[in-house]
Amino acid sequence: MALIFAEASTPGLDFGATKFILPMVLGSGLFTGLNALARNRRMPVANDARKAELLAFPPRSGAGWIVVMRDGRKAAGSIGFDVSVDDAVIAQLMPKRFTMMALPAGAHRLFADIPGNAGTSTVVPSEIDVVEGGITIFAIRTSMGLVRVSIRLDPVADTPEARAMLARMLLVEPDPAQP
Repeated sequence: MALIFAEASTPGLDFGATKFILPMVLGSGLFTGLNALARNRRMPVANDARKAELLAFPPRSGAGWIVVMRDGRKAAGSIGFDVSVDDAVIAQLMPKRFTMMALPAGAHRLFADIPGNAGTSTVVPSEIDVVEGGITIFAIRTSMGLVRVSIRLDPVADTPEARAMLARMLLVEPDPAQP
C-alpha cells in the first residue's frame, strides 16, 4: 500500500511490477520465518504402497497398532504437533496427516504438543493400554483460547469411515529410532 500511495502521490515515479511483487516476497519470508519459529520440520511421508501395506494392519506378535491423526481443522493449522510415545518424539503432524506404529502390548503414554513453545499450550496426555492385535485410533483436537491452545487426543472408533479418512491423508513415517 505504501508503494502504491508513494507512486500515486509523486509525479513521474513508477515502481512497475515491484509494487506487486515485493509484498509477495516479504509475505513469503514472513511465513517461512514464522514456520521456523514454530519449529515445524519436514517429516518423511510414506509412498502409496507403504501406506496401503500399513493400513492393512499386519499382525505383529506381542504388539498392537496405535494411529494418531490430525484432521484439517483450522485451529493452529500452520503448526506441526509433536507426537510422543513414552516421552520420545516419534513424529510431527501437520494438518491432514497421520502416523502409526506397532507398540508392544502393555501400558504406554501418548502425548501431543506444540514444539518449542513451553507454556503456550494446555496438553492432556493419554495413558493407553495397547492390546495385542488391537487397533487404537486417536485424533488430535485443538481449541483456541485467548492465550493458550488446548490440545487433546480423542479416541476414534475403528470404523470403515475412519479407515477411509486415513486412506485420504498422508502417512508420516514414525522416527525409526523410536518404538
